[in-house]
Amino acid sequence: MATVTNYDNGMPCWVDCMVTSHELHHDKRAFLSALFDWTWDEGSPDTSHYALAFSNGQPVMGLGIDEGATTANFLTYFSTDDIESSIAGALELGASSLLPVLPVMDMGSMTVMNDPEGATFGLWQPGTFPGFGVVYEDNAPGWFDHVSRNPERAAEFYASARGHEVVSPDAEMRILKNGEQWYASISNSPVDEAPQWRPLYLVDSLERVHEVVRRHGGTVLIEEMPVPGSAISTFIEPVTGTTMSVARAGNPEEASNS
Repeated sequence: MATVTNYDNGMPCWVDCMVTSHELHHDKRAFLSALFDWTWDEGSPDTSHYALAFSNGQPVMGLGIDEGATTANFLTYFSTDDIESSIAGALELGASSLLPVLPVMDMGSMTVMNDPEGATFGLWQPGTFPGFGVVYEDNAPGWFDHVSRNPERAAEFYASARGHEVVSPDAEMRILKNGEQWYASISNSPVDEAPQWRPLYLVDSLERVHEVVRRHGGTVLIEEMPVPGSAISTFIEPVTGTTMSVARAGNPEEASNS
């Protein structure tokens, strides 16, 4: 298991999602547990019932209740050791602030911003909680995809804001790279899709995912699409109608060197 205790500046370190009711909170947890074999630790009302999902004892996602939430999309957070400096740098590059810096007990501090293309992202300055406890394993995060109508501009923003490199294996693909590690794609979105970050969790079998999604009332949009080192499937989950993608577990090094 590739356990993680700290993250480089600018790397994706956490994902969470907010739903608008206790019923949706329950149903979303049940669906994600069926999909990923997760267990949950649900928080108190004081924390908006913020629940941590665990894979083999390691945290992999958060789920809370916000009655005023306007979307159930997943929010991707990037690690920083200086959140105020990261905010200032992002603002200079054309981002906008959606939330002031909020301390989360002794776990860390967070904020939420929109990038210049309108995709929402978070910043996380860790205290006692670095973020994902495991990556690049079944039922854990393995990739991140940003979609917008101007992927070139988005790639320039994130490379500048994170201090990372953009590589283009072909004319249509842009990859964010931290040293030798590829970790995110910057893609062109369909006309009807809002700019967003979409995390991809790894699974043992795409066929099993199709069965779980359909059994719970979801819709499979793409059964299998080959990507370097793996293949992905995209579906509409049945609880909040959110579009999700998963990747068949492969070899991150193979993907990075393809």
